[in-house]
Amino acid sequence: MQCYNSTCLTPSTGAAPQIFASALQFFAATQCLVSEKRVPDADVRNLEKFDFIVVGAGTAGSILANRLSAVNNWSVLLIEAGDDEPVEAKIPALNSALMKNKYYDWFYQTAPNGRNNLANKNESVFWPRGKLLGGSSNLNAMIYIQGNDADFKNWYDAGNKEWSVEEVRRCFRKAESFQDMKALENPEISNHYGHDGPLVINTFNGTFGYSEMVLCAWDELGIKNVEDLNVANVMGSGIMRATAAGGIRQSHNRAYLYPAVHRKNLKIMKNSFVTKILIKNLSKTAYGVEVRKKSRKYKLLATKEVIISAGAINSPQLLMLSGIGSREHLRAKGISVLVDSPMVGQNLQDHILLPFPIYGNEPGERGVADEQFDAIRYLYNRTGYLAENRIANILAFYSENKNATYPDFQSHLHILWKNSSALRNLLGNIYSYKDQVVNPIVKMNQKHAIYFHAFNLLHPFSRGNISLVSNDPYDYPLIHNNYFSDPRDLESAVTGIKMLTRVVDTSYFRSIKAFLGRMEWPACDVYELDSRDYWKCICINMAVTIYHPVGTCMMGPDPQTSVVSSRLKVHGVNNLRVIDASIMPTITSGNTNAPVTAIGERGAELVIEDHMIVTSMNT
Repeated sequence: MQCYNSTCLTPSTGAAPQIFASALQFFAATQCLVSEKRVPDADVRNLEKFDFIVVGAGTAGSILANRLSAVNNWSVLLIEAGDDEPVEAKIPALNSALMKNKYYDWFYQTAPNGRNNLANKNESVFWPRGKLLGGSSNLNAMIYIQGNDADFKNWYDAGNKEWSVEEVRRCFRKAESFQDMKALENPEISNHYGHDGPLVINTFNGTFGYSEMVLCAWDELGIKNVEDLNVANVMGSGIMRATAAGGIRQSHNRAYLYPAVHRKNLKIMKNSFVTKILIKNLSKTAYGVEVRKKSRKYKLLATKEVIISAGAINSPQLLMLSGIGSREHLRAKGISVLVDSPMVGQNLQDHILLPFPIYGNEPGERGVADEQFDAIRYLYNRTGYLAENRIANILAFYSENKNATYPDFQSHLHILWKNSSALRNLLGNIYSYKDQVVNPIVKMNQKHAIYFHAFNLLHPFSRGNISLVSNDPYDYPLIHNNYFSDPRDLESAVTGIKMLTRVVDTSYFRSIKAFLGRMEWPACDVYELDSRDYWKCICINMAVTIYHPVGTCMMGPDPQTSVVSSRLKVHGVNNLRVIDASIMPTITSGNTNAPVTAIGERGAELVIEDHMIVTSMNT
């Protein structure tokens, strides 16, 4: 077999070969079967000119590179700080394998504030962000939630007239290739999705029986089961839609870049770090970027536009380093002020995650032999446990008002077998809890299975910010998440959590003798379990992120209260746009990768419209 004697074309972080080798030595070589060709690394010259330079090859940047290079007579340069996808990115169950890996994750930490997250290591929250082609679409759990219509109506009502509900929904359909064969038989579901786009939308290959039982419990609780959460405007509970097909993650690199890499008018620079946007001082016109690649420095020029798609942390950082930001903040860091734009880095929003354990006597243990069989089964036909995202493939959206049409809360679910090998990594590494929190839960897991309800507050009032440490682009910015800085968020979160803890009283959870477990932390141990004071204490000390930062270059009509216009042009600068999650005025209902996909599609349309292109298109 050719693959057995060859070298895999994409690299590996180590997690995949360890699992496969422990299953059977022969199958270790077959990791090549889920590998892909490497994207060619462009050879560019200093002062080389392009029509468009796109900074960041994440979810939005990958879309822009594809859509803009589809115009035959446009030259496009896409610059990415990271490299190709490794094998682990393609295997759904290894979705956390790239986190805290310096080659593929920016590995950000929030700034301690002495009040929040005292139960986390270094009193800080780990914020992963993808640093590779496809960006965070390679690190996320592949959950495809579009959001509620009211999310986009709010954007439109704030003066962003390019972003009506109808326009955003059209952009979702433009991106989508809906491939759930069973659901295609239902006209309501089939008509909701697009069918000719590059991004495959499906479900994971199977639904564990325990997940189905939890769905019944949520329904009994009043969070009614729906056939499709997106069609139901993300209200109720149901099986999640996923960017996965055939047991393989469908990243935006795979969906948008792979089909375009053959185009002669598209160049992709990998392992290249943009340190500054080049802007003419008098005319306030962007004309290129400064880039460092290994030991070399480049100035690369854009004759039409520079587009920043570096994400909610890196995009405002790059604007500030380039002289666009709050006058006082830039001067304090020794940066010449080009445009006084006070909202750069402000308006940071995120969905908090608060996991709480419900213990039960099912499911039982999974041993090494089970994991070995999982590996063999996956390599054989891309099904089974490794073809899932390792969290239960169900979600719940609900509100304090049961008649509401707009969700206040969301819950993900982790089902962990007794003596789970994944538990300590989840709590101690991904959530970064201190051993005082982790050890009692691990001990309980020796006797009980765990149903971790991962609670999310969908529409926080609290706002954080991104600020510079210095004028050195290699210094990570300060991330002030400011969770619960607005007291309304704490009261709302506690209400949502207490609504969910009542699940222990439903038929299924009673049948497995389920009970709510205590999250142990000295400051909270004085409060009665499940009391409002207990949950307030737990939220303040333990709420982490579900990885949805947005809003730090928000769009709006007023340069004093926003960073970009509704056409995503940076206020006060010509030929410069930001197109990524940072432009959201307010965060959407649910996981954010799907809305960022719509932002990428809509942003590309706006660029093309503004240059009034009427020409032949690449395929």
